[in-house]
Amino acid sequence: MRLRPRTLGLAAALTVGAAVLTGAAPATANPAPREVELKAASVSRVFGSDRIGTAIASAKSFSGGQAAAVVLARADNYADSLAAAPLASDVGGPLLLTGSGALDGAVAATVQDVLRQGGTIYLLGGEAALSAGVAAQVDALGKVGRVQRVSGSDRYATAVEVAKLLPQARTAAVVTGQNFPDGLSAGALMGVVDKASGHSIGVVLLTEGTTLGRATSDYLAGRSFSTKVAIGGAAVTAVASAGQSGWGQLSGSDRYATSALVAEQFSSTAFFTDATTIVGIATGEGWADALSGSALLAYGGGPLLLTQPAGLPGATTEALRSLQRDARGKGSEVTRALVFGGESAVRGTVDGQVAGALQ
Repeated sequence: MRLRPRTLGLAAALTVGAAVLTGAAPATANPAPREVELKAASVSRVFGSDRIGTAIASAKSFSGGQAAAVVLARADNYADSLAAAPLASDVGGPLLLTGSGALDGAVAATVQDVLRQGGTIYLLGGEAALSAGVAAQVDALGKVGRVQRVSGSDRYATAVEVAKLLPQARTAAVVTGQNFPDGLSAGALMGVVDKASGHSIGVVLLTEGTTLGRATSDYLAGRSFSTKVAIGGAAVTAVASAGQSGWGQLSGSDRYATSALVAEQFSSTAFFTDATTIVGIATGEGWADALSGSALLAYGGGPLLLTQPAGLPGATTEALRSLQRDARGKGSEVTRALVFGGESAVRGTVDGQVAGALQ
């Protein structure tokens, strides 16, 4: 299949913050890191003062009413949102975070900025995740045409409900629902839009750790997917223990190695016939920045790689090099790398390491 990369409003996304780094900043600060230019590739930051702000920065790519829909998730827990990046990419909008009890004011303003008149807001999870008050506040925003809650009895059933909104998807990825890293990279891959169908290529479903679980098992039994892949060690074990056959496996020695394996599926010899020109980097020690980043990367047609806060793991470095080699082999370039989060999440030294790997 062919990638259908869509243009990201990167300049708008990078205006959250004004200072320019002139040297190493304290780990607790969130200044606006400089843009690093090396050969064809540039490395730049998408960040805010906190996880909600970073999601808003990602959403600025849709500024000016360019989003047909917005996906809204709770800011304090990843459970209902691991499966959300393919939905956000498919409907052509960002994934935003807010508190469970009330709609964050800055998020409300962002919705007003990015959403087209009459657009849809998807609320992920039940009222314990996003309260009736949040739903009412969203409904009261002037541009919203419809508010749709997407929820099941638990995180596993909610992922199934998200998958039901993606009937054109032909690939299923399963990841553990009991931890976040594998799902973050999976979301960027499954959310890529195929040029032929005009829709996200896949869905993300959750295992109950090393057990497939009833909700996921029943859904897989009732829907036909042309490709199925287990991502991460727990998911691989879950598929095997359920006696499932015909599954691909992407599982590395740790979260960073697994992320690298998923990223390498963006090469022109794996899932796609053309090479990616954009990549994303986020900390592997937290989920929030990578979650909103995965939705943006899916929309732009590129992978999300995980990093340690102080420096790139070897697997991540090699994946970046491999993606650049692949792009150049197709007469193209990886020209843009986005690092999600401020320096409290990913140190400024990582920017230069990313640029060096893409030389």
